[in-house]
Amino acid sequence: MEEVVRKYFEEWKGEKPAEMGLLPASGSHRKYYRIGYSEGSVLGVYNESEEENAAYISFTRQFRQEGLLVPELCHVCKDKRVYFVEDLGDTTLFSLLPHGEAYPGIRQEDGSFSPLFELYCQVLRALLDFQTAGGPAGLDYSHVYPVEAFDREAMLWDLNHFKYFFLKLSGMGFSESALQQDFERLADLLAPETTHYFMYRDFQSRNIMLKDGHAWFIDFQGGRKGPLAYDVASLLFDAKANLPEEWRSALLDYYIEEASLRIDTFDAEMFRTSFSACVLMRILQAMGTYGLRGLYERKSLFLKSIPFAIRNLSRLVDKGLLPYSLPEIERLIRVLRDSHWASFDKPFSSRLKLKVGSFSYKKGLPAAEDEHGGGFVFDCRFLPNPGREEAYKDLTGRSPEVRAFLALYPEVSEFLQNCLQMVRPAVLKYIERDFESLSLMFGCTGGQHRSVYCAEAMARLLKENFDVQVELRHWVHPE
Repeated sequence: MEEVVRKYFEEWKGEKPAEMGLLPASGSHRKYYRIGYSEGSVLGVYNESEEENAAYISFTRQFRQEGLLVPELCHVCKDKRVYFVEDLGDTTLFSLLPHGEAYPGIRQEDGSFSPLFELYCQVLRALLDFQTAGGPAGLDYSHVYPVEAFDREAMLWDLNHFKYFFLKLSGMGFSESALQQDFERLADLLAPETTHYFMYRDFQSRNIMLKDGHAWFIDFQGGRKGPLAYDVASLLFDAKANLPEEWRSALLDYYIEEASLRIDTFDAEMFRTSFSACVLMRILQAMGTYGLRGLYERKSLFLKSIPFAIRNLSRLVDKGLLPYSLPEIERLIRVLRDSHWASFDKPFSSRLKLKVGSFSYKKGLPAAEDEHGGGFVFDCRFLPNPGREEAYKDLTGRSPEVRAFLALYPEVSEFLQNCLQMVRPAVLKYIERDFESLSLMFGCTGGQHRSVYCAEAMARLLKENFDVQVELRHWVHPE
């Protein structure tokens, strides 16, 4: 793929890339390459689906004509699998969220909106621009892929996505007939809402880029006609964004106020009913994707979103927001929130292996055994040395006596905790990018006492903090 993109870039620009790198994988099968060259950088996109590419190209041209902030389409190749777009950088709305920490208050001390809340308001205003693009006549949907409208049939596809790729792959028991009845009721409620309004389809924080103080929008190739509420539900119930209830309520009110001013036929009460149904449908569809990508394709990044989705489903039940009597769906939600799927466990990867080892600086750092060329190397030689004590000379860092000796010194524990804090961001990023290996090597003079002790201790710390494979190897004293 890379060579194909490179070839078409050189044909287009008449020069070789100064640098070219594959961007981290997402939920799609598209490949994105950042290409640096004499004029700056662009993204080269490779996608086998020519129909999906045609939809993206058609929507991009229409949105640019409407003045909407989407990347410029720089060049479309004769090979319909490849095109080049403006590089917006790496800052997404998702990257600005307070992950693991409390969200700020909606308003600041002076009464103004907090910057992050105002950014969400900006995004909702832009969403209305997308939804009403093209004016009364609407957009040209002749290249939409895979279907022109989010109609009853398409809704049932999404709901069955949840059934087949999450429920069945996870082994959860359910009543096929009762669940199908609930699916039919939910689709019947939303189907009349399908209109000429544009439905972005995947309107969430990772598809919103920040550049020059403005929100820009990507990954709209799945757009189609659909209900207004669906994209609002996608944004406000974006699983890992984990917006507080107060924010969701205030942002929903803000959208309703803006839509009432801009859409003559907008009915706020009907919209709220549609919104609850869209929240449920969107979360179920997303869980199907988490199952497909996580349980079937073994991409652990997607499994981490499941507890957030279950928590959002539980809130719908607890607040009585399920739109209709949906007994089997409600039963499944109650089962899910008491299952192991609902636990916010240690960061998990079925692929990543952390290779922890000890070595001797006298004999040299062992050569890296994987294609990435190694990882972290920590020098233990400044720590207190048990090898200088006659009683410990013939022992190793695994011996209880040596462990007790080193445990007496606070600087040893402090060193290990500092190593863990340094390593943690890398491990999390490796899990996110679905990488396969990372090494952590500890060296001391002879590779016998301090390095062995630290490697053993680090292996335990990693197992306590991450649900990944940990491989331990002592290069000088393997026994």
